[in-house]
Parts: sequence; structure tokens; C-alpha cells
Amino acid sequence: MRSVPGVATFFANCFVGTPLQPRGKRGAAKKCLLFVALSLLWATEASAQDPQSPPPAQSQGPSTQGQGVLPAPVTIPPEVPPPPVLPAKPRSNPPAFAQAPLPAALAPAIETRVGFSNLSRVSSPNNKILFKGINASVTGQSSDRFGATFEASYLRASNVFGTGQSNSVLTFLAGPVFYPYRRSGFVTSVHVLGGAARVSGVVVLTPSTGGFLKGTADDLAWAFGTSLEKWFTGSLAARVDIDALHTSFYNSAVKVHGEYDLRATWGLIYYFGGRRGGKFRNFAGKQIE
Repeated sequence: MRSVPGVATFFANCFVGTPLQPRGKRGAAKKCLLFVALSLLWATEASAQDPQSPPPAQSQGPSTQGQGVLPAPVTIPPEVPPPPVLPAKPRSNPPAFAQAPLPAALAPAIETRVGFSNLSRVSSPNNKILFKGINASVTGQSSDRFGATFEASYLRASNVFGTGQSNSVLTFLAGPVFYPYRRSGFVTSVHVLGGAARVSGVVVLTPSTGGFLKGTADDLAWAFGTSLEKWFTGSLAARVDIDALHTSFYNSAVKVHGEYDLRATWGLIYYFGGRRGGKFRNFAGKQIE
């Protein structure tokens, strides 16, 4: 280590109470350097612990002097799992639209019949009148066993007893229908009908008085009987009805009285269709698309 002129005198003036000997110059210089180094180290640590000092700026890109600077490591926060989703509590009284689906609509199978009728009426023990005419009905079947029907008929007999006059029977009847048998396109039914009737025409007088009168009687009427149907297609069938029809008219004593007459009807049925349980059914019970 080289001696610097004036250094010993400088340190000797700084440390007045410690005279430096020429032999101890090197040791004094070493102690001074150690003291300076410790002072610098202490100042550096104090500046690093200062909370008000701003953090050193980090370089975002490469150095302009060509020296590579490693980017600061990116700290990824730990992934937080989502909170568990609790199932919704079932309602004690769910709304109507949230309940089970509604069943398919139920509508009766509808059929119409147009037929030809004959009615045999006995006005006296020796006189019988034969009526002929048309009969039309509409029947709705609400199930495989039960239904309801409405019918209207008009029957007429001409030149009654050679008088040149005509008699007529007009009826309006309705009632339930029961189907006891249904198989292989054959359907049998039993019906009981009630309503009103208008009977008009010639009234034969007693033999003692002779001659005849014309009159009209409006009264209640009813009928009961059975029928047989034969289905040829899914919408067409033939039907025969046998009824006992009760109407009222004048007797030979010119008094209104009721009587039962036999009526037979032949007709054709046309099926319009209906939905039952989401399926089409014809009146004979066969499913059709």
C-alpha cells in the first residue's frame, strides 16, 4: 500500500485524541476504510427499510443497451372454487300449470242416420192404416256402452179408407242408448226415447152414425226398442230399428186415447268422428287414423 502525502496529517486532525505513529499508518488506514465501509452498509440498510421510499421501477421491455433483463415472475392467484348450489325446496302447493299434463280431450263420437220407416196403426178392429215416411237421427256415443240420440220422423198415409184424405204422424224423440254387444263390425243397441207427437187425419165414426171426421191431436209420445248395425267401413254402416211407438189420437167415439204401434226403420249411418283419449274411434268401436 502506497503512502499518500498529507493523509496522515488529515486523519490526525480528525482524531485529535489519537496520535498516529508513522509505523501505524497502514493499520490506521485499514481501520478508516473498515469504518467507512460499515457506515456505507448501515446507510444502505436504513434506506432499504424506509417505508416511504418508492419501489424501484421494473423494466417492461428489453434494455436499450442490449442487455437481457428477465421479466418479473407473474403470480397467479389460487383458483377459488365456486360456492355450492343448493337444490331448490319443492313447493307445497305447485301452481296448476306445473302439475301433471292435462289428459286428452274427451268428445263423443257423432253419427247421423237417415232411414225409411213403416208404421202400422190399427184405428179399429177391422181397419188398419199403414204409414210410410222418413226418419232422421243424430247419436253421440260418450263411451263404449252408453250414448244419447235425438230423432225426428214424419210418416204419412194417403187415401185413408177410400176417403181421399191423408193421415200423418210427426214425432220428436230423444233418450239414452245402451250398447250390449259390439264385435266384428256388428253392434246391437237398446234405446228408450221420449218426446212429443202430432197425429192428424181422418177419424172413422161408429157404424151407427157412419161417416168420418178430421182431427189433430198433440200429445206426449215415447218409444222403446232395439237396433242392429253392420259397419262396412270406418265411417259407413247400415242399421235396422224395431220400435213400439206410443202416440195419441181420436177413436171411433171421438175421444183421444193412446195406443202402441209397431214401427220399423231401415237406414244408413255416416260417422263424423270424435276424439276419445287422443284416438279416433268409430261408432262400432274400431280405431281409425
